[in-house]
Amino acid sequence: MFGIKLPKAIFTCTSLKSLVLKGDISLYYGPEFPDVYLPSLKNLELNIARVDNKFLSGCPVLENLKLILQDMTPKGYVYIPIIQMPQTLKSLTFEDYSIVCDEINHRVIDTPSLEYLHVKIVTPVFSELQISVSHFPNMVEAHVDIREEHKLVEHVCWVPMLLQALRETKLLALKPYTTRCLFSAPAFKFPEFHRLLNLELDIPFFNTNFLLNFLHSCHVLEALVIRICEEVYVHTMEYNGPTPPTMVPSCVTSHLKSFEFREYQSAADEYEFIAYLLQGGLVLKTVTIHLKSGFDRETKYNIFKDLSAIPRGSRICQLNFH
Repeated sequence: MFGIKLPKAIFTCTSLKSLVLKGDISLYYGPEFPDVYLPSLKNLELNIARVDNKFLSGCPVLENLKLILQDMTPKGYVYIPIIQMPQTLKSLTFEDYSIVCDEINHRVIDTPSLEYLHVKIVTPVFSELQISVSHFPNMVEAHVDIREEHKLVEHVCWVPMLLQALRETKLLALKPYTTRCLFSAPAFKFPEFHRLLNLELDIPFFNTNFLLNFLHSCHVLEALVIRICEEVYVHTMEYNGPTPPTMVPSCVTSHLKSFEFREYQSAADEYEFIAYLLQGGLVLKTVTIHLKSGFDRETKYNIFKDLSAIPRGSRICQLNFH
């Protein structure tokens, strides 16, 4: 019921540099977990049911970790309240489907040398998820996807804290459930992103104030991608953030070179936002619009005509449609 257990000798192999474990394998031995010392292990990939912190702590030079924890329900499972990542990591891909209902689940990413982060956590209803993170001064890419199985996500207090920790990243990608937590966060103020070059936002519904406040905090942003994901929510919600400043964000006038809008529905606020970027984007090179499916040929033509007629602040800006 608890998966295949590995020979204990593998936990003290001093020459081992890379290890991949997948399938019905358990790295949870309870209080009898063997001693772990893998002094040469730098690359570890685990796609398994359970993992014990003692195993991760026995990898003193681990740099690259891909950890996928499987959903064991309705099979037997072992509740492990805390999972702590090794501090030496430079790259972390973490997908967690093992969150237990009616329990507190704590995930610790105290990895100050981390450069690449891909995190996806699926939380069932009635579960409590806590995440503790360090500051990531060397971050290059961060992809964050927090999901709730039954679409009843409420504000998760640590999501703004996670965004603050990621403020040095050069690429930031947020999925819609994660973005919604920022929508509902009370009195939330975006951190200052002084190195962010690429921003990819999947948003539950369009809100100009939210986007402008985000852009005002991205001082050297060069590429912006927005995708509308309305289908994941049953109702809209109010954005609790402040009214953005009246001036055009500095990144729009001096750095933004590429803008991509996916699932464009030709709503008035969407059109006005595109016009805002076309007119204010003095160094824009390309604006790409992906129309939402379902428009007939005549409607597509009218959308193309209306957007093409907008004056552009950049003489070299090309408008593309898909």
